[in-house]
Amino acid sequence: MSQYLILIVNFAGMMALTAIAFALVMRSVTVASARQVLLGFSLGLGAALASFQPVMHINGLQIDPRNLFVGCAGAFAGPIGGLISFAMAAATRYLEEGPSANVCVLSLLVATCLGLVWRKVVSRAGEITRTHLLLLGPTISLSFVCGFLLPRSDWAPVFSNAIPFLVITNIIGAFVLGGFLERERRRNLREKALHVLASVDPLTGLSNRRAFEEAYRVAALRQTPRGAALLLIDLDHFKKVNDTCGHAAGDQVLVAVAALLRESLRGTDLAARLGGEEFAVFLPNTGREKAREIAERARSAIAEIAVSDNTDTLAITTSIGVCWSHACLPMETALELSDRALYQAKTHGRDQIVLVERNAAATPSELPAFPKRRRMIAEH
Repeated sequence: MSQYLILIVNFAGMMALTAIAFALVMRSVTVASARQVLLGFSLGLGAALASFQPVMHINGLQIDPRNLFVGCAGAFAGPIGGLISFAMAAATRYLEEGPSANVCVLSLLVATCLGLVWRKVVSRAGEITRTHLLLLGPTISLSFVCGFLLPRSDWAPVFSNAIPFLVITNIIGAFVLGGFLERERRRNLREKALHVLASVDPLTGLSNRRAFEEAYRVAALRQTPRGAALLLIDLDHFKKVNDTCGHAAGDQVLVAVAALLRESLRGTDLAARLGGEEFAVFLPNTGREKAREIAERARSAIAEIAVSDNTDTLAITTSIGVCWSHACLPMETALELSDRALYQAKTHGRDQIVLVERNAAATPSELPAFPKRRRMIAEH
């Protein structure tokens, strides 16, 4: 009895260490693929530690919870994490050698696959409940059917002594360890949701100004051998759309513009709604003429949008100010220059593009000193 008690205490300690490692990875790693790899290592480490505990051998039988750890890896770390955890557990089992090594490794593989099956089935439910966690242990325990591949002389001691204890261990362990892992997963999802709320414009789904500025500063650190451009896009006479057709129609126009921007831009480009009817687009590693081409494509696409109030149809046009430079400019400088270009487009008749080129050695004061467009917002 004392041996089983020590076994349980050791098992609880390994679960606690694994849960801590899992939490650290979830809270510190943001790249999905890297996270799966490290989650697999953390759960694989639990499986490896289990095999190195002398107390895991009782009355000549090997009693350890490796199947639980690899099953939980498949369930909570996904295919990549499950494969890594299985590889670590299988490697440690082969190091132990013994006539039953192949059967044990097969059992570990089955447990990993069963964890993945549980993950897929539960994902359809949308939320992992306590009932799901209670079912995870018996699901992983199905891997013990591999014990029938052992010599018939081993069946009695294995299925009368080891397997019952391991099944109970899996049920309790999956509920406790799985509960910790699921809590961390939900916390991570909540943080992601809060980040989305803080960085995405709720109407258009584009980045808001704060997120755009952060992404711009990160992108500006990369090499841009062909140059970079910042576009400010402002819808002409948008107040008339809201006054004539209603704010609901105005919102539809903004959503349509956002959709057009997403369709016309490359994967490396950034787009955001800065506020009202104003949008911003950052084009990294883009030549001068290519930036003008993209701006013209956006202007032409927006010109095809029309809104009706049942008696009249209003065409939507836009003015675009483009700041292009050989090197990526600081955010404040690029905004100021593209803002000046946008003002020039407005004062020269709207529905057009004005591009200013920033010399690497020039300062904003050396460019044409026309007034900032934001002073004229009331006239739109």
